Amino acid sequence: MLHAKRIHPPSQEYELTESGRALTTFSLPSGRRSRSGARFTLRGVAYLVRTHRLSGVYELLDGDGTAFATTDRVRRSWHRTCSGRVTPFRRTAAAGREYTMIGDDGAPAGTIRHSGHVHCEATADLPGLDLVLQVFALVVVLLRRRRRQAAAAVRPVSLPSG
Repeated sequence: MLHAKRIHPPSQEYELTESGRALTTFSLPSGRRSRSGARFTLRGVAYLVRTHRLSGVYELLDGDGTAFATTDRVRRSWHRTCSGRVTPFRRTAAAGREYTMIGDDGAPAGTIRHSGHVHCEATADLPGLDLVLQVFALVVVLLRRRRRQAAAAVRPVSLPSG
């Protein structure tokens, strides 16, 4: 099971552990950097999760810049594709607090959950997926949540007339 926890809230830097063992750190972009995506290193290989802001698509690029895995538009239901294999995910809790990975038989096969104070932690239990694909799915959900929070912050607030 993977566990991501913000290192120093309110920063967007996370430490990622697996069963209590440190794996990597990554930062979610903010402000003008929001186009760059999140970078992490796993087993000596650098990866970039690139965000396509208008389409809502995410790509996992390896150190050479080659797309290793992609998602379609991340919404209530979305799919992750890698090497021709498609893995569906579905939101199973309000406000994007939990996504369930759907197995080949259509039954739930794993979960990604937000937890902790102000949801500054997340866990991913995605058995059967390669570790880098588990990290990718977890980072995608965190990026999606960050994107939704940023969008909510810029929405106009209606003021009562008076």
